[in-house]
Amino acid sequence: MTTPDQRRVDVRPRVVMLVGNFIDGDSRVQKEARSAAEAGWDTYLVGRSRSGKREESKSGEVTILRPAESMAATKYRTYHPRRSGVSGLIAYSTVELGKVKHQRQRIRQSNLAVERELLSRRSADGLNPAAKLVDEAMLAAKSLGVKAAGYWISARKQALDHNYNIVQDSPSTSLERLLVRRGGEGAVWNAQPRLVDFEDSFGRAADELEPDLIHANDAEMLGVAVRAAARARARGRTVKVVYDAHEFFAGDTRDNPTWAPAMAAQEAKYLPLADAVMSPIEGYAEAMVEFHGIEKFPGRKAPVLVKNMPALADLAASGDDVPGVRGALGLADDVPLLVHPGSVTKVRGLQTVVEALPELDGVHAALLVGRRDGYVAELVTMAEKLGVSDRFHLLDYVPSEELTAYLRSATIGIDTLLHIPLHELTITTKFWSYISAGLPVVASDVKATSQLTRELGNGEVYTAGDVTSFVEAARKVLKDPAAYTKAYSEETLRQYSWEGQAETMLGLYREVTGKG
Repeated sequence: MTTPDQRRVDVRPRVVMLVGNFIDGDSRVQKEARSAAEAGWDTYLVGRSRSGKREESKSGEVTILRPAESMAATKYRTYHPRRSGVSGLIAYSTVELGKVKHQRQRIRQSNLAVERELLSRRSADGLNPAAKLVDEAMLAAKSLGVKAAGYWISARKQALDHNYNIVQDSPSTSLERLLVRRGGEGAVWNAQPRLVDFEDSFGRAADELEPDLIHANDAEMLGVAVRAAARARARGRTVKVVYDAHEFFAGDTRDNPTWAPAMAAQEAKYLPLADAVMSPIEGYAEAMVEFHGIEKFPGRKAPVLVKNMPALADLAASGDDVPGVRGALGLADDVPLLVHPGSVTKVRGLQTVVEALPELDGVHAALLVGRRDGYVAELVTMAEKLGVSDRFHLLDYVPSEELTAYLRSATIGIDTLLHIPLHELTITTKFWSYISAGLPVVASDVKATSQLTRELGNGEVYTAGDVTSFVEAARKVLKDPAAYTKAYSEETLRQYSWEGQAETMLGLYREVTGKG
């Protein structure tokens, strides 16, 4: 770790990039950090620690720091479920307390057997009949007490479990959701306690590293960055903040109903104190301007677009002999192969692909996934029922710098988003990877993606969620893939590469700090 004393000797400007994930699967922040370091910035990429302990390592010229995390606020909310209805009157207040009471009850029940045996031995040794009668009566009364306590403990434990299950199904109350939508800080922190935990760990790291610039990735890091900059100013140091808005939360529809409004509330409060805003998606930038009125902030312009595109340097470094996804599956060159890297959830629309496989004779589909349970397992079961499990494949993620080369051997890249407000604004990272890999695409008709697909002529668009429409689009592309890949000129590939995006980001750094 570079100490503050060493820092005064090092004249390079320092940027601290904060990201509320484990870094490993986040291609955007990895490329941002690498580009900043290559441009001469003393670069720290700060993310979460899987061990909960402080971890520090190097990736090229980038220092990767994962600060120690207690996650105390998150654990407290998890293990202190709110009390609901009649059961809330008798339920134990915490999961730990319920476990302790249950353990003690088991000991009491075991002790009864021991006391019966002791009484039996005393009787065999000639215990006075009157004393024996008294001891038996006392043991019978104690047994009844233990039995009654068992019923009471069981009832309280069941009430606790009931409350816990309610929280899993409905993680917030109507009142809490209302307070979060109104932007109350206390309500936001209570509903999303990891914001408190992140301040405890990431805020300390930002103070310790004494940066010139904090690059806050996503809204959960925005407040952390702004508060760290305010503390630095109070100590006489100037720290600038760039907010990297990966998502437009006003259009988010997650299972947790307080997540999106909590993040939107964070943006509304802290955006006026950020020195600049950047975003990977044009639709996000436009929506943020309208939703938050960014252009009304003193001296503020619209968010700068820095799209999460593949790096040409990574593709060049991989060479031409990478077996890639086709080699991993052992498929011949003439076998049609659809590929989809990235998150797999219901709103990603991949059920359409599985249901289409029976109609696409001989066509294989491969998903690159981070985990194989949950909805991924449901898709596997669906493929088995449809008799296409031999053509539906799961593969592990590959490092982001290897992804483009890995995809090149596929036939078609698929982008299957369903219609939700967030998706209408989105052009996914995988779409840029398909372009760099030279793959034609089959994309759903969500607004931004379908418009670009038609503009480039690099694929076919189908009606989101419609199996027949997907089959028709896939057949068109499979009939003549080269007709679509001719859209990928050298100029197009340069236009849609990370190298050009990185220069935009670095220009913003220079504009904000006057350094670099």
